Amino acid sequence: MMRKFLVLLSLICLSCSSDSIVRSEKTSFYKVYEGIIKTNLNSTSSKDVKQKTLYDKAWLSKFRQPIILLSSLDGKNNATLVSLGSYENKLTWVSSDGISLSFLNGILIATRGYSQDLMESQQNGLDTLFTKNTKKRLKKYRYLSSENRYEELIFTCSVVAKKNIPSSFLSITLETTKFTEICKAAATSHTNEYYVLPNTSIILKSKQWISEANGSIIIYNYYAFQNNLF
Repeated sequence: MMRKFLVLLSLICLSCSSDSIVRSEKTSFYKVYEGIIKTNLNSTSSKDVKQKTLYDKAWLSKFRQPIILLSSLDGKNNATLVSLGSYENKLTWVSSDGISLSFLNGILIATRGYSQDLMESQQNGLDTLFTKNTKKRLKKYRYLSSENRYEELIFTCSVVAKKNIPSSFLSITLETTKFTEICKAAATSHTNEYYVLPNTSIILKSKQWISEANGSIIIYNYYAFQNNLF
């Protein structure tokens, strides 16, 4: 049964840009997550670490699909995700072992496959997030508890930009603008970091928080390099 599931998931990934997937997402955005096996990133990607993969242009050229790369904060665990589809500017990416992330304008809005998933989020000011310093913006994160009840965290955030930060991607060093977002709720807080191509809203790399149980992950937007921007 597990083998059949993996084969089916591979077929879905291979056809991620097809019209059928787009129509499916239009019917129900969250249906793309049905049946995905829940597994933790830290326990599924040690093989990549042992092989000491060199993430350069030659490595990226082997992919024929849009990809992003997830990494633990210590860099010891990594997972490659391929594009599953898009709907109303929401992009969904999925790994071979069932982890999936959804983004809106490059901001993480939902996850599946973690021990404590971000079911959805509501945020204001995303259209202008990478254009100026922001003293106050609000966002609401929603989680599903073990009793199948929604739990919400409401954060108040501030954003500060710092220009001309050298950042390395695929053995290339680029000047980026670093946006640091500090968010506080009643019982918890977190800091997100976004490395953005100057004068654009294109996030090349980010550190984004998922939940209290899972903490933060680093996300490399290699799709930007596949899109002939560099």
